[in-house]
Amino acid sequence: MNQIMSGLQGKVILITGGASGIGLASATVAAASGARVICADLSQTHDLPAGCEFRKLDVSDWEMTQALVEDVISRHGQIDGLVTSAGISRVGDLQTMTLQEWDQVLQINLTGTMLSARAVAAHLKERKQGSIVAVASINGMLGNPSNLAYCTSKGGVLQMVRSLAADFGLHGVRVNSISPGLIHTPMTAGLDQSPAYAGFVKQHLLRRAGEAHEVGNTVAFLLSDMASFVTGVNIPVDGGFSAAKVIEMY
Repeated sequence: MNQIMSGLQGKVILITGGASGIGLASATVAAASGARVICADLSQTHDLPAGCEFRKLDVSDWEMTQALVEDVISRHGQIDGLVTSAGISRVGDLQTMTLQEWDQVLQINLTGTMLSARAVAAHLKERKQGSIVAVASINGMLGNPSNLAYCTSKGGVLQMVRSLAADFGLHGVRVNSISPGLIHTPMTAGLDQSPAYAGFVKQHLLRRAGEAHEVGNTVAFLLSDMASFVTGVNIPVDGGFSAAKVIEMY
């Protein structure tokens, strides 16, 4: 279940990809914890909880991103946290994926993360506080067949977070990432029909897929004052997938 996180009361949080999946789960926890949350996404397909508002955003569009951030600051007076949850996946290896798919995945997952951070950078530095949480993936930490563009984009996000943490630290701004494992979200819907699904689940040490709210709780922690001395780190929220590989003997 969603937890109420202390250290978020009164904060203004911008979440890209905030209208569904992990973004919406993170928004739900933050809003329940007293934050004002702007859920920026291409479309709204779910009702948002109290304390959340929807704004349309294409994260690959710099002018649109910059305008949204300026409007949020104008209306709410501040931005205290950014979560970059907008992302897409396209199946394909080096030879089977199209160049259009490669460009699209990197434009949304990697460049979109950079543009969102860039849009809030001056404001956070000026206030000398704030938290950025990038949603990466275990597929950015480890390789995965037929998933070249996605793995590359999320690996780039992890390195971006380290670099941004180094740039922002002097200004009191924290930058971290989380790497979800197999999580029940709209993006992973239908994977349970794959013959490889059961084996993938068993690679998670807890022997189950995760729920979006379990990731949202971790995101909310990193946004909150509870994580005031945490920066430049990646937290796998993966049920132990990246910790060890257990071979089924029976």
